[in-house]
Amino acid sequence: MNSNKAIMDNTADKKDPFNQAHFEVFREKFISIQKKYEAKIDELSILKEMVESMKSIDLTDPDLVWRRQLDCLIKYKNLSGAVFYLFKDFQHKKEKYISSSFDRAINYSFLKNSTLLKKIINEKKNILIEDLDDWEDCIKLGGSLYALPVVSGEEFYGALILFTDKRQGFRKEDLFFYSIVRDHLMNTITFRRFYSDKINEEKTIFQFSRFFSKDVVKAILKSGNPKLGGEKKKACVVFADLEGFTSLSEKITAEEVVEVLNYFFSSMIPIIFKNSGTLDKLMGDCVMAVFGAPIDDRRCSFQAVKAVLQMFEAFHIFKQDLGGRYRHLKMSVGINTGELIAGFLGSENHMNYTVIGDTVNSAQRLQSLANGNQIYLSRSVFKDIETEIEQFENIQRIESLGRLKLKGKKQILNVYRIIPEIC
Repeated sequence: MNSNKAIMDNTADKKDPFNQAHFEVFREKFISIQKKYEAKIDELSILKEMVESMKSIDLTDPDLVWRRQLDCLIKYKNLSGAVFYLFKDFQHKKEKYISSSFDRAINYSFLKNSTLLKKIINEKKNILIEDLDDWEDCIKLGGSLYALPVVSGEEFYGALILFTDKRQGFRKEDLFFYSIVRDHLMNTITFRRFYSDKINEEKTIFQFSRFFSKDVVKAILKSGNPKLGGEKKKACVVFADLEGFTSLSEKITAEEVVEVLNYFFSSMIPIIFKNSGTLDKLMGDCVMAVFGAPIDDRRCSFQAVKAVLQMFEAFHIFKQDLGGRYRHLKMSVGINTGELIAGFLGSENHMNYTVIGDTVNSAQRLQSLANGNQIYLSRSVFKDIETEIEQFENIQRIESLGRLKLKGKKQILNVYRIIPEIC
């Protein structure tokens, strides 16, 4: 029995070294996999924090957006510094350097004229410098550097440049992660551009909705961003004035004056837009509108007359709604078609669309000649609508007034008058 036990113990001793070695190999592999797994979890956490940091930032402050991203990298990846170089900021159209440093303030603007940056821009490739003492531009920093160009297709947007205090401080297994970070920054640029474009578009729509209908605004934006300047067009201009309002305003309170005007304009403006017109401006108790600008319309005269006749119908309802004391109010209208200059005036941030020229002046003179609840139109307007008069509603009669001299003008104009049926 003792001899058998000795044999068994001897066999167990022979197996132990093999089992121990096998276990050690397994243990090392397991620890290695676990470390890689934990490293990936850490990297995902960094990316998550970088994304989450954007949610609490006012995206109108671009520098803060980028600095938070760099702070996340330095915090978790033991970097001594990080720089995000924007080749051309899309808002201000100029290059920009956003930097973050772990333990000291370093002015990274020296990179602007460095051969390193030129190399990144020209080659658009990742650059790893394991000893900055060998690189003249960065010799004062020491340590190592890893730079990644931020590109989309052939377009160069900038560069992510990372620093460590150690020589050969960038592990190969981290380089892929930094590429993911670079892609995240590219996505952030794209998002911010989209966000900014949408904000600007909304501002433009809001600004232009004062003058144009939604369809016209869409057409303007589709053709590109509006620019200051004018162009020659054939268009139809309308002036509609509220007669009797001056004397009324002396009898009612200031609050009532505002209420009546707002109600009047609120009744007239939608009709202008509905008939493809443009609101040029509001002048006291007068509405100026143009048809055929900015979008060309060969039937601009027809649209203008149609709109004015509908405005008289709305004017009738307007007086009824406000009660008996406003029944004496009347509206006089002047309409003229011809060549004019149309375009945006002002500044890039405060643009107003308007039309100028003799056609505009004559339309205003026609309105001043018109009696209450009458429409005066020039021969050019009448010629444009002559064959389509039967299509109009709310016309009691239309008649020629012959040749009339307009106030302040030498030119004699053939004038026609329309009396609305409902006014």
